Amino acid sequence: LRIDFYMEAECPGCKSFTTSVLTDALNALAPHIQLRAIPYGNAQINGTRIRCQHGEGECEGNRIMLCMFKQYPHWKTWFPPFKCIEESSKPPRNVTRKCLSDNGLDVDAVLSCADGEEGHLLHLEAAEETTSLSPPHAFTPWVLVNGNPIKSKVMDLVSILCSKLPPKVTKDFDACHPEFSVAHASQLAPGPQFCYP
Repeated sequence: LRIDFYMEAECPGCKSFTTSVLTDALNALAPHIQLRAIPYGNAQINGTRIRCQHGEGECEGNRIMLCMFKQYPHWKTWFPPFKCIEESSKPPRNVTRKCLSDNGLDVDAVLSCADGEEGHLLHLEAAEETTSLSPPHAFTPWVLVNGNPIKSKVMDLVSILCSKLPPKVTKDFDACHPEFSVAHASQLAPGPQFCYP
């Protein structure tokens, strides 16, 4: 199952999705998931200048994440520091050193990339990919499963993933067969769930 997560570093809904729903999906179904995150979201581009929805700190966070993904391409390596950055209320730059070093990643290499031309070019590539989506993203977090947008059902990611796996595979995953039903996740999580352009 391929998950493409279009997001932005400082969107409250992206932070909530990353630290709850996405983490639950990865914990439940990791052997069956290929994950990519594309941090650009609702930013605006003018020529080669990017203006992020939540300010320059978000742009910096996006570049840090993009450099981390490039240097550590497997999601199982980059997801723990990515989640650490997203669960913090501090600007990404302020928690990057701790989040990356605590997970054994080369902080200086990632920051050198993020602060240089390579980080800017990676952000431009994320901009191109995000603005080329068809249909266009309507908000963040915007999630594609196997190339198809799940739109406002992002909080139901686990059940959507389970429905795409054969029963002989899901029989061993408790998350695919919950004993008790719960209210829709978006009704339970506090704060804004989506960041609109």
